[in-house]
Amino acid sequence: MFKEIVKAENKSDMLTELLVFVLNVLIATFILRVAWNRALVPHISALKPIKTMLDAFFLALSINILKGV
Repeated sequence: MFKEIVKAENKSDMLTELLVFVLNVLIATFILRVAWNRALVPHISALKPIKTMLDAFFLALSINILKGV
């Protein structure tokens, strides 16, 4: 993801790549919170529910960064 931002030929392409990344993280935040709390927590006793959207945001952000590396 960051490779595409750095390799962008102009500012319009750079902004587009950045907006796609932000939208990806925001959508993943909502999906991750629902999937985590409803699917993973009941079946894996070591996991705790995500209580705030900020926690879900940081988890989604870290997953997207690791996925992009």
